[in-house]
Amino acid sequence: MLMAILQHISDEDEPYRIVGTLMDALPPGSYLTLSHPASDIDAEQMAKMAAVLNQMIAEKVTFRGRDAVARLFDGLELVEPGLVQASKWRPASEEDANRPAALWAGVALRG
Repeated sequence: MLMAILQHISDEDEPYRIVGTLMDALPPGSYLTLSHPASDIDAEQMAKMAAVLNQMIAEKVTFRGRDAVARLFDGLELVEPGLVQASKWRPASEEDANRPAALWAGVALRG
């Protein structure tokens, strides 16, 4: 489970390679669950948030768009409903599904 973790790994530190290495060490039938702050949902506000966080905290953040987050699942089989806004990943109610969430979430199976 990599919930709200990967934004602390910059592109220069190769997050895709890191996730691939972690998944390669797991047996078939294992799952990857992750969430990641979105750069492409409410993009202007998220860019401001990232800038503020990067000034305030030692652990810098990199928010990523859906396509970049989807690459973290390369070679894996996404579980329905796939990579979606966190509030829309199997919500308990329509009210939950409509909550704003600038976060991508998904679960995938290593076959």
